[in-house]
Amino acid sequence: MSSTAVVQLQQRDVFERNVTRTLLAGAGAGAVAWLTTKLHVPVPLSFLAIAGMGLACVRGAKLERLALMAASVILPALPWLFGLTQGWTVALAGAVAGAIVVKSRISEYGEEGSVGASRPGVAHYVATAGATAGLSVAGLKVAEILSARMTDAATPMLLNAAVSGTIIALFAGLGSLASHIALKADPVEARCDEVLPLLDGEFADQLNKAVGLYRQCGRQLASLPRENAREELARTVGKLTKDAIELAAEWAGIESQLHDDAHRDLEKEIAELTESAAKARDAVAKKQLQLAASSLKEELERLGEMRLKRERVLAKLKSQVALLERARVALIGMRSSHATVRAAEMSAVARKLNALATSQADEAKLAHAVATNAEIAAIETQKADAATLAMVSAAKEQATAEPMQAVVPVSASAATDVVPVPDKLKS
Repeated sequence: MSSTAVVQLQQRDVFERNVTRTLLAGAGAGAVAWLTTKLHVPVPLSFLAIAGMGLACVRGAKLERLALMAASVILPALPWLFGLTQGWTVALAGAVAGAIVVKSRISEYGEEGSVGASRPGVAHYVATAGATAGLSVAGLKVAEILSARMTDAATPMLLNAAVSGTIIALFAGLGSLASHIALKADPVEARCDEVLPLLDGEFADQLNKAVGLYRQCGRQLASLPRENAREELARTVGKLTKDAIELAAEWAGIESQLHDDAHRDLEKEIAELTESAAKARDAVAKKQLQLAASSLKEELERLGEMRLKRERVLAKLKSQVALLERARVALIGMRSSHATVRAAEMSAVARKLNALATSQADEAKLAHAVATNAEIAAIETQKADAATLAMVSAAKEQATAEPMQAVVPVSASAATDVVPVPDKLKS
């Protein structure tokens, strides 16, 4: 079973950062709730804490961040307009805030920009919304109990509201953990986990190297701000790695059959069959042994052709790994560049890598086609020569097998018989 079924926590640093900011946002929400009470326009503390949690987690590009900030304030307020009970109202507000947190995470890293990490999907939306809804209600109950105890202890109202808001925001923020849980790894790495156990030898080494470079590129891309150029380069890196994996997958299970021992074993069997055919006295047995030796010779030639094709595929795989290495080095140099220059560099590198990958693929296809045509021509020539030799040998065997035509002897009487000549001819 591959590692894709293991539950993983992706981008733990992002989760810890959001929770820390959520604590500060909850304390601020409590202070705002206290202030609105003093101004005689009370706003529910639970709404302010949940909205503060959503605002603390908002990330992404400028316009998207503004839109998410507005959604974090407006959408959680809608359940209070439906006249539901307190528990259902807080649960719906928490669910909406949880969905906004998932969208914010996608906006921060991009759906294609998360190289070497999980891609949040529909399951993450549902799980995060459900977890945030339940924990928001639980946080509200805990805050109410703690607030009552602090009131009994004559705690200042500002401190009481700040602690209550912090508790509600903390519980709601912990619900965002569901957006960081991955039931499977990055799709490229998941495919690699499926193929890698089937490989050995140089193919396994090259594939391990390719996936290592893919992860390094992912870490470099994650440290860069989200831009269209970054997502373009991320797609290019993912495509190069996936092509390398699929290229190696074509030889899964075949690499072990092309080792030198298999070649030597076939040669040994051919020699043994040839020797047995030479010693055989029965003509039928001798013919069968010769046919078996000739079939093994064909398999030996086929094995040689497969080894040549393996060299071509391995060379192409190494070229894909070299392109990934080139992308990694380019990403290292981009971190110190200016934002505008960096975006232009990423676009240029992405286009160049795409062009190199396309040209290498075309050259490999052309070379493979030329080599294949040459092999087909050689095989056809060998077949024609074999057919000609077979016809010549068959003709020789037929000539030797046919009996000599009988010669009719001339009798003495027939030799002395004289045919009468007409008189006209005599004259």
